Amino acid sequence: MRALVRVLKILVLAVVLGGSAYMAQQTRAPRGSLPERSGAALQDTRNWGYQLQHARPRLLADNIDLVVVDYTRDGRDETAWRPADVDAFRNRMDGKKRIVLAYMSIGEAENYRFYWQRPWTVSEAIPGMRPSWLANENPEWKGNFLVRYWDTGWQRIFIAPDRTLLDQALETALPWRKPYLDRIIDAGFDGVYLDRVDAFQEWNKSRPTSENDMVAFVARLSRYAKARKPGFLVVPQNAEELLRRADYRQLIDGVAKEDLFFGISGDGKENPREEVNRSILLLNRAAADRLPVFVVEYVNDKTTQNALTERASKLGYLMHFAPRELNHTPKAAH
Repeated sequence: MRALVRVLKILVLAVVLGGSAYMAQQTRAPRGSLPERSGAALQDTRNWGYQLQHARPRLLADNIDLVVVDYTRDGRDETAWRPADVDAFRNRMDGKKRIVLAYMSIGEAENYRFYWQRPWTVSEAIPGMRPSWLANENPEWKGNFLVRYWDTGWQRIFIAPDRTLLDQALETALPWRKPYLDRIIDAGFDGVYLDRVDAFQEWNKSRPTSENDMVAFVARLSRYAKARKPGFLVVPQNAEELLRRADYRQLIDGVAKEDLFFGISGDGKENPREEVNRSILLLNRAAADRLPVFVVEYVNDKTTQNALTERASKLGYLMHFAPRELNHTPKAAH
C-alpha cells in the first residue's frame, strides 16, 4: 500500500511540474523598457574611431566623439564590457559624453562568440548537430561562417521579443541563452554597429528574397532595440545598395562604409573610379536624409590620408583611418 502511495505522489508531482512547465512556456515575460538614450546626437559627430581589439577607455583621444568597440574584450562572455566599462568609454576628460556603439555581425557567425557551440565545428560528420542556419566558413576570415540570416534559429540568438517565463528561467540557469542585442542594450551601449549586412549579396542566386530578408532582419533588430531603449542607434556597415530603399533608410540612424576609396582589390590599391562613384551616389541618399556617413579606410600613407580626408569632407562624410585588424587606439582624422 505504501509503495502505491509513493507512486501516486510521484505521479501527482510530475503532473504539477509538467503543468507548471507548460504554464511557464505559455506565459510571456517581456523585458522591461529602459530610459531614453541621452547624450550627444549622432549628427554632431566630428571625429570617430573604430577599435575591436585591445580597446582601452583611458587611451582614447578626447576629441573622439564616437567610438565603435566590441561588446566584449575578446569575444568571450566572461570578458564582456559592463555598464561601468561602457561609461568609461563614454566619459571624456572635457566633461562631454562620447557615443559608444557595439560591433555586432549579423550576416556571419563567429566561432569565438558566446553563442557558439563546439560540436558545430566538427558536426559535418555528425548528422543533426549542425544548426540549420549555419553555412560555409569564410575563406578570408577563419572562424567566421556565412549564415542563413532569415532562419528563426539565427535571429533568436539576437532577439527574443516573445520571451516566456521558461525562457527567463533558462537564461538564469544558462546565461549564454540571453540574446545578443539585449546583452548590448543592458550593458549600456548607445547603439549597434551592424556588420555583414552585405551578406545578402552572397545568397542572391540561391534565394531571390535575400535582400528583402536582410531588410526585414534589420527592421526587427531596430524596432526591438528602439522600443526597449528609445533613441538607441543603429548604424550598418557597407551594404550601401540597400540605401536605395526608403524603408531601409528609415530604420537606421547613420551608415558606415569600408574601403570607399582604396582596398577593394587589396590594401593600398586605389579603387576603380566607377566603383567609387557608384558607392558615393548611394551614400548620398543617406546624407540627403540627414543620416551621417562614416568612412573607414585602411591606408597608412599620410599624404594619401590627407587627400582622402579632404575629399570626404567635401562630400560631408566623416573619415577614419585604421589598420585592418582594428587593434590600434583611434586618432582623429583632423
